[in-house]
Amino acid sequence: MVDTGWDWFEAENEALTEDGTDHWQACFDSDAGAKVLADLERHFLQTALGPDASDKAIWMREGKRALVLQIKRLAERSAAD
Repeated sequence: MVDTGWDWFEAENEALTEDGTDHWQACFDSDAGAKVLADLERHFLQTALGPDASDKAIWMREGKRALVLQIKRLAERSAAD
């Protein structure tokens, strides 16, 4: 077996909080969590860069947009489970 350097890494097995909810759901399934998601959506999903935006700015915005969408997916999937 080849040592890849990741032998120390163990995947997190405890995905549920003490009350049995997923940590994403526990974080965003509240009024405060909904406000945070709405704020992130307003800043990064419902706005656009201008036509003079540089490639760097576009890539930075795309990274932020992808992160917000991933957070939403995890929170929604957790709530649906």
